[in-house]
Amino acid sequence: MDVLSGSLKKLRKAETAAEKVDLVHAAQKSTIKSVRYCPMVFKDIKDEKEKAKATADYKRLIGLTYAKLCELEMAYLAGDEEKADEIKGELKDLKKDGHEKYTD
Repeated sequence: MDVLSGSLKKLRKAETAAEKVDLVHAAQKSTIKSVRYCPMVFKDIKDEKEKAKATADYKRLIGLTYAKLCELEMAYLAGDEEKADEIKGELKDLKKDGHEKYTD
């Protein structure tokens, strides 16, 4: 997730659409890799049904994040900076939701 966060921060300094798309690709790859891992807080969930529900929700958030990154890529390819800014805001909201639920 550090790659995802770092890539999104670097977007502010990227000048060309190609640079931005490359950063989004790095974020997409990182997001796909993260679905293999469960957050550390899951070890504290003793009820298997609750753990399964939390795991499904975590994967849902990862999927939504990946989908938003694809939308961001499309916005940059279309040269639509306004739409890209909107999507970056939505990504921040997803990050906030995930961090509230799945970090200590």
